[in-house]
Amino acid sequence: MSFSRRAALAASLSPALAAALVRRTARAQPAFPSGPIRFVVAFPPGGPTDILGRMVAQKLAELRGWTVVVENRSGASGLIGMGEVARAAPDGHTVLVNAQAHTTLPATHATRIGYDVARAFIPLTSLGRTPLFVTVTPSLPVRSIAELLAYARAHPGRINYAAGSPGGGPHLAAEQFRLLTGASIQFVPYRGSGPALQDLAAGNVQLGFDSMTSASGLVRGGQIRPIAVTTPSRLPAFPEVPTVAETVPGYTAETWVGAFLPARTPEPIVARRPAALAETLAAPDLRARITASGSAPGGEPREAFAAFVAEEMATWARVVREANIRIE
Repeated sequence: MSFSRRAALAASLSPALAAALVRRTARAQPAFPSGPIRFVVAFPPGGPTDILGRMVAQKLAELRGWTVVVENRSGASGLIGMGEVARAAPDGHTVLVNAQAHTTLPATHATRIGYDVARAFIPLTSLGRTPLFVTVTPSLPVRSIAELLAYARAHPGRINYAAGSPGGGPHLAAEQFRLLTGASIQFVPYRGSGPALQDLAAGNVQLGFDSMTSASGLVRGGQIRPIAVTTPSRLPAFPEVPTVAETVPGYTAETWVGAFLPARTPEPIVARRPAALAETLAAPDLRARITASGSAPGGEPREAFAAFVAEEMATWARVVREANIRIE
């Protein structure tokens, strides 16, 4: 008898019989895990998503005694890893570790995906969230968002911005900024954060939107100048850098990494996963490592993360539509 049929039968029985049936059902559930747990990271080794996924996997294995294997399945801006997990056996042993692309790709790559991302995965929790820096090349005579907007008005077409991969979180955050302010800024696409930041430091582009994790080294080294952060409030690590929202009310943007299961995973299996991740992300040493990497630790309840993911999908779909973004 299936779990769902046992539950329905239990509801019609006396309390004593129902309790006995529930205990019998619990004993009938297979022990978990019955093999290694796979963390499928949808991006290459060494990047922020991979680093955070490996931190959590290592700590989860340490706390629970489980074998947790991290596998990088990168390509097509995250679509390769997403597709692999969407097709995986729904037994709780395969977890997708994905970045903000999870909510931007449905808008920018809808014709390439071939399935409904919102229905294909079950959000569990975020592993971490990372603010973005708005930075300029040092030769640009701009030290604030207000000065940037004034310069853009006085020099239309003169400001090119770099934001890593087309359709990624920083790119869409920059387009959201452009839509809200009407700033005359043009996107220059790159294959990733590294080349984009190098060209910003060299003065080949004038403006940058990138994660704190990627940009903080060049910021501290003086190769690029921060003029704002994209969080609702200032960051303790950079208290002198104002938020975009201090000049553009309502503007916020973050990159993030989250954990997901295949949508067909039975609820009794799903229900146990967020607690294990929350316990892991509450470990003081892991929280310290995540904070040191430039991110804020995650671990919020499953329902809150699911609502956040749905809101992100709606937000970035609107930005893609209004900015008329086309990804080839």
